[in-house]
Amino acid sequence: MLEKTVSKEGKVVKVCKCEKRGMLKKEQDKINIITNYGVEGDYHAGRSHRQVSLLGVESLEKIVKEKNLNLKDKYCNFAQNITIEGIELYKYPVGTKFRIGESVLLEITEIGKAGEFNPDNIMLTEGIFAKVLEGGIVIPGDKLTIVSE
Repeated sequence: MLEKTVSKEGKVVKVCKCEKRGMLKKEQDKINIITNYGVEGDYHAGRSHRQVSLLGVESLEKIVKEKNLNLKDKYCNFAQNITIEGIELYKYPVGTKFRIGESVLLEITEIGKAGEFNPDNIMLTEGIFAKVLEGGIVIPGDKLTIVSE
């Protein structure tokens, strides 16, 4: 069970995708998240447990400050599909379900990337990977709400 001070709500700040491996994700006006697949048109989508990736603004700000990084677009630079704020999803356990907007339902499948290390990549420790239980369109400003832990 989480501390009572951990927020159960946040919001989407940016949405990003990239069609080719090794390229930086690009900011989008919206993304279409497909049930049991991931972000339509994104290289990382598929039938794995890492269908959608999320990272918090708070985590981004922390790594940029700690490492004195100069990133052109830190909101897409760490290969996340969705940048969020107001909630620290990495503090929730695997299996937690959360809703984005009215239609999208995701389940946390992995926190960070086990077995990988790069001190400048916050995705490896605070990034969230999720599978898609219910798909739909996600846009910046959408509300994110925990529905079960």
